[in-house]
Amino acid sequence: MRRLVFAVATLAAPAIAQGAKPVTLSVHLLTACSTTATVKVKTSGGAQCLDPNPFLTQQDVQSAEVQKNSKGNSIIFLTFHNDAAMRELQITRQNIGKPVAIVLNGRLVSAPVVAAASRFLYIASDFKQDQISAVVAALNRQAGNR
Repeated sequence: MRRLVFAVATLAAPAIAQGAKPVTLSVHLLTACSTTATVKVKTSGGAQCLDPNPFLTQQDVQSAEVQKNSKGNSIIFLTFHNDAAMRELQITRQNIGKPVAIVLNGRLVSAPVVAAASRFLYIASDFKQDQISAVVAALNRQAGNR
């Protein structure tokens, strides 16, 4: 199975919830702005808007873990429940070369371009180690993984 889904465009890290607070996650396709898609996102390809319906959320997460990328930086690796993993595989297969938006706690953390179809997701941003640990712990708590 392939693991790497997105060619990551790193943006500034948001203030991530510490402690036992829940974490919200939403992954959206980016589309032309319209009356229904109004939240603008600046990407290397110009300004686009979030599709109002995310195709993945924190409820889809089966597990989260900290991994290292090829540069040795910590990233968040997410595995999804089977139905969500299949949904992601289908959506990424249909949107190779198009950008998506990864939103944590209501803030854009990454706007990568889909590089290949996959059932997994890496989140890379300018996170501090304690932020990554807090997000991973919260997502695992919410998924029932203690």
